[in-house]
Amino acid sequence: MKDETKLWFDLANEDHESAVLLWENHRYGLSIFLWQQAVEKMLKAYIVEYKNKIPPKTHRVENLIREAELDLKEIGGPDVTELSKAYIRVRYPDLNKHYFRTKDRAQPLVDMAKEVFLWIKNKFNVR
Repeated sequence: MKDETKLWFDLANEDHESAVLLWENHRYGLSIFLWQQAVEKMLKAYIVEYKNKIPPKTHRVENLIREAELDLKEIGGPDVTELSKAYIRVRYPDLNKHYFRTKDRAQPLVDMAKEVFLWIKNKFNVR
């Protein structure tokens, strides 16, 4: 693994661990934010490692998927634009409250983020 890849990879895993802790402590909005960050950073690690490029400075997961040339159909084609939207929604109290107020409302997005995160991470063949 390249040095720069490792930096992104380690940050992605740290965000993942923090997202889980926040979720377990009923901090759903902030957990979603960190899930988005974990996916974003894992994608950036992938781009560095396998595309030999500097990853774009964006938080749009769907753009990073395209840059990485990954096919979401491998995992059923989830709508990752929802993760990108969540990145903004958690920052505004009214939107955060509306979208992430309860576990039931936030759970589908967490499930999708976890699936995407693990799918990308598994491409590194590292545990």
